[in-house]
Amino acid sequence: MTEATKPLAASFILLSYNQEDTIVASAQSVLDQACEPIEVILSDDASTDETFKKISDLAHSYRGPHRIVARQNAVNMGVNRHIERAIKLADSDLMIWTAGDDINFPHRAQRIIDAYRKTGAKLIFSDAQTVLKDGSRGSDAYKRALLYHESSVKSAAISFALYLGATAAWHKDLYRKYGGFPAERAYEDLILGFRAVLEDSIHYIEEELVLYHESIGVSSQLRAGQGEIDNRTRRIEILRNLRRVLEQRLKDADIYGLSRNDPARRVLVSRIHSMTTRLDYYRRQPGATRRFLTRPLTTTHAFLSEMLRDFRKR
Repeated sequence: MTEATKPLAASFILLSYNQEDTIVASAQSVLDQACEPIEVILSDDASTDETFKKISDLAHSYRGPHRIVARQNAVNMGVNRHIERAIKLADSDLMIWTAGDDINFPHRAQRIIDAYRKTGAKLIFSDAQTVLKDGSRGSDAYKRALLYHESSVKSAAISFALYLGATAAWHKDLYRKYGGFPAERAYEDLILGFRAVLEDSIHYIEEELVLYHESIGVSSQLRAGQGEIDNRTRRIEILRNLRRVLEQRLKDADIYGLSRNDPARRVLVSRIHSMTTRLDYYRRQPGATRRFLTRPLTTTHAFLSEMLRDFRKR
């Protein structure tokens, strides 16, 4: 086996979309990884600004040990489909992920590679140094997420804060075994985190390996784009997205082999019921009458709770 054909330890994947102001620093932080040779994939989701040109210029001028791939989708695919495309392109099963607005510390890749070799964990995440839009230090509120403290299957099944996705690396098995992601937009870190909990295959590196911009990430851009959307429309979209996560987790629990009476599976079924009832408040969903007849107390509670939330415009 020659050096050219030798499998690389990891694929470091940067996903970008319309991030011309931050992409150079972000991509350079990936190219500057002080580690054994790895594959670097700089993948752009059909940006309409100068993002991909800047990526291409960096890739063409790179002279170093890593194998570089710079590519762009022909059309905008959206987050989940873009991730799936990158997975298929990656040569390594261990994939380290970053976005076009975050900075990776030079030793991030090697720390993750070493942790993977030592533990075999299929999900590896770390601490991050957070920074606000004005450049000041952010908070460590992300550490309130579940997997920084515990990893019970039942708790993870209904948690919507598992770990800071910007720090994640994960194995392709978490994708292959469970059949990918939902067709519609869903939060991939919430899906992957639950899969890793099912597999009991998580490792937390207690070290800041990423400079994470709290106020200019994709999620913040989405919130900003919703500024003129009325509260009800925004709430419906949130509920639908979260229900998709729960529904995917239920499918994953079944693929893994949890019994129908497993506490984690039962709480998932209950929470999906509650989420659907909350959507009933805004737009009647199929099976609303049946839901009320089968679980009258929980259905009534969820419906009234959502009505109160709407009244308060939360």
